[in-house]
Amino acid sequence: MKTLNPYLASIDTLVTESAGTKKDSYIHPQLKNLGAVSLVLIREAIAPVVFRNSEEEITDIDIQKLNDVYVRAVPNKFKYPERGRGLQILRALGVGGRFPQNKTVIGAKQNPSEAFDLNTLVFGDSAMKGKVVLPVRAAVNYSDGLSLLPKDQCVDESFHISAMEDGTLFDAEEKKNSSNLFTRHFIKPNTLMLQVLSTRGKVLPEMGLKHLLLSVGIAGSYGGQTSVTGSNIRTHVVGLYADKFEKAISSPYELLTQLSEEEDVDLTSVDGVRDAMHPILSSDHKLAIEGKEVEQWQQQLVDAFNQEGSELEQEYKASAPKVGELFDQWFN
Repeated sequence: MKTLNPYLASIDTLVTESAGTKKDSYIHPQLKNLGAVSLVLIREAIAPVVFRNSEEEITDIDIQKLNDVYVRAVPNKFKYPERGRGLQILRALGVGGRFPQNKTVIGAKQNPSEAFDLNTLVFGDSAMKGKVVLPVRAAVNYSDGLSLLPKDQCVDESFHISAMEDGTLFDAEEKKNSSNLFTRHFIKPNTLMLQVLSTRGKVLPEMGLKHLLLSVGIAGSYGGQTSVTGSNIRTHVVGLYADKFEKAISSPYELLTQLSEEEDVDLTSVDGVRDAMHPILSSDHKLAIEGKEVEQWQQQLVDAFNQEGSELEQEYKASAPKVGELFDQWFN
């Protein structure tokens, strides 16, 4: 993974100083440099998944190049639970996660580092300090998650009745029969979805990439009504791809379009899709690391995290004050 260093930031040089117009100088995050890294993922539904907005139907999008409608999981459907998992990782090691997700508070006499941490650097956050908003842009951007098959082939629905606790349809309060009937739309198990997590500008340090891989994890509960099915998404890595400049192929819309032009690709097979995608992505990037190699590294990170006093734990503890210094120097 050291081969990715030319495209990542250094944990030791997260801040820099520039000449000011109203004072001699000011401190800010290190200026962006050329370098883009894309983590291409396949999200496999292993139980019914519900991705919707206010309407009951699963969200979708019409892709004109493919002349069909596909399931569209907006970025936060995956980012929110993984950002939460990142907070749990920092809490377990005692190096961050001091506030609930989306409830970050910085007191008037507190330093930003008392609230912002490595999770903030990776996933972004904002908080009020007095009358000033302290915004931190995420170092990692989540794309939409797109189904590999058209929506009509991977979505189904079921009919449900909200019965009383006694198991009947009699409403004891209204003294009449209940009419609490509803339809649940869901993404069927074995559906594959494509998503790209990307960082650009050399703002993500290697420790941030390790934290991202741990936060993405191997499986988890995603979407609405997750208490119904529990773990419903398994994540597979297609690969890690890096270059000085961003490439159009790092968009899942473009990648899905090119994949559709390949012959004899089984869009229900994880290995088949990975074998088809990797050459497409490799040919357009200077550095390409195959998914199974990334997954081995990810499993090593998980094993190290579960081992008390591991080298990974020491890296987390050594990185915490450096990340904290970034926010204190930047905002104070």
